[in-house]
Amino acid sequence: MNYKILKLDFTTAVHFGSGGLEKGQNVLNADTIFSALFIEALKYGKSDRLLELCQNCKLKISNAFPYIGCDYYLPKPIIRLNNDADGDSIIKKALKKLRYIPVSRFDDFINGKLDIKAEADLFGENLGESALMEKVSMETASEDEVNNLYAVEIFKYKKDSGLYFFVGYEADEDFEMISKLMQSISYTGIGGKVSSGYGKFKLSVDIPVKEIVKKFENVDNYKDIMSLSLCLPNEDELEQSLEGASYTVVKRSGFIASSKYADTFRKKKDLYMIEAGSVYKNAFEGDIYDVSDKNNGTHPVYRYGKPFFMGVR
Repeated sequence: MNYKILKLDFTTAVHFGSGGLEKGQNVLNADTIFSALFIEALKYGKSDRLLELCQNCKLKISNAFPYIGCDYYLPKPIIRLNNDADGDSIIKKALKKLRYIPVSRFDDFINGKLDIKAEADLFGENLGESALMEKVSMETASEDEVNNLYAVEIFKYKKDSGLYFFVGYEADEDFEMISKLMQSISYTGIGGKVSSGYGKFKLSVDIPVKEIVKKFENVDNYKDIMSLSLCLPNEDELEQSLEGASYTVVKRSGFIASSKYADTFRKKKDLYMIEAGSVYKNAFEGDIYDVSDKNNGTHPVYRYGKPFFMGVR
């Protein structure tokens, strides 16, 4: 499989929801990226192709993680480290605060040689800032106009900071399809509240370093593997995939973005998934799940649940 990086340099603030308009985050999950790609692919008659490639593991995407300057960051793996500072309360607090690790220093982290406090402080200072924006919703009830105030948490990335995600693909034409779809999305925005102008970005392509590609290609040689995407094993894989695993479960929900699905906004079915950064002993394929209400909608609505594995140790 071939690998590329798609880099998102945001030109506006973003709103990536994590449980309501007043709660946001500064990264994007793979299921949100896939949803945006799928909706865009529908416009160009490419949705069936996109779904088929991902279902058959010929195309895969990771979550979108931060970059700062020349450093690409990975999620902190959920593993216990052999660290001489295990009893140091300052280090423990810094480790809890640390969420992402530069690719270039990932092995240092695994080997217990990373300056965890310095890394945690540096990341927090340089990525960007969040803010709570007050908005007004205009609704008309009979002849009376009612102004409804609500708040939206947004995030503004600092200069030379943003998000990136890995794309694994077999055929060059399939990567070109993803790249063109993301280019189209860049003009309208990704995430929530794009109608308010949030989530616009400039897109560029980069090549991952050989060291990280080796970790993608040789997962069978590692006793611990980590998924770089939010994912969910299918029912037949569930028991074996979670044997000896260290993981965090997260509830995924939200509204269906497609205007063609129904006359009114409808919610997706809730799905409990496993966070990126979770560590496994056994690989699995996962699936792409239909989270639509088949009785009330006009088409399926998909939640991406495929893993993007890399070797850890």
